[in-house]
Amino acid sequence: MERYALIIGAMKAGTTTLFDHLAGHPAVAPSQPKEPGFFAFDELYSKGREYYHSLFKVEDGARRIRLDGSTDYAKHPYCGDVPARLKAFGGEFRLIYSLRHPLRRIESHAQHVQHTRREIGRIDSDRADHSLNSGVSPVSMAISRYAAQIDQYADYFDKGALLITSVERMAKAPEAAIREICAHLDLDPSGLPTSVERKNAGARVRRGRDVHPLWRAASAIGPLRSLARAVTPEEFRNRLRDGARVQTEAKGRFTLTPGEEAQILEMLTPDLRRLRDRYGFDVEGEWGIKI
Repeated sequence: MERYALIIGAMKAGTTTLFDHLAGHPAVAPSQPKEPGFFAFDELYSKGREYYHSLFKVEDGARRIRLDGSTDYAKHPYCGDVPARLKAFGGEFRLIYSLRHPLRRIESHAQHVQHTRREIGRIDSDRADHSLNSGVSPVSMAISRYAAQIDQYADYFDKGALLITSVERMAKAPEAAIREICAHLDLDPSGLPTSVERKNAGARVRRGRDVHPLWRAASAIGPLRSLARAVTPEEFRNRLRDGARVQTEAKGRFTLTPGEEAQILEMLTPDLRRLRDRYGFDVEGEWGIKI
């Protein structure tokens, strides 16, 4: 039976760090790109199994687990019925859901999306301003209702196929957190690097999606593009392209006021209680939130 490990979210909750760390295991075949979003969008899912499997390099027989890190899988109701598609697709799925203090996640989300202009998959947002000056977006609030997102996967949770962790847990006790994840995926933790390197940390100034015009011009010349592919490794080409991306600055406010924090926590309290009572997540112990 084909085996899959899905990091389903939450967006801005350490998923890139976790994905990159697990991708270093010799038994893991990471997807390229990290977030294919295959099960979240009709136009991708309709491409079928062969397309999905083409995103993983499993030529080496030791790479027995396909790793997919799509945070769109925990953006209900903005994406497709992912659990139903997993069931129809077949195979053994192990799911990891990484959480983060909801207020800190919302702040990081706002700053990230102010750069990328994308909250869902590769779809450009029609929201003019994603800073907190314009309030918290509905998508960001939905993502922060963690229990509601897990509800979509309740069957997987009850069967032990969904593991809940947190970015705070991974920061405080990374070795213990990774051991728990490896046990969930039936991986030998000795196959992983000894330290966890943080990735995709938020910053006001960062490389944007647009690349320098000279890079675009060179890429448009067929012979030059073919020559570059022939003589340079893909990883090196990706680093060159990323280095050519134009720096952008996220403008606006990305820190919640005390009043906003109180209002948001009041709105999230029913969900946080269910996260604690139904799914066993220690909201107060992990985040200091009393509910």
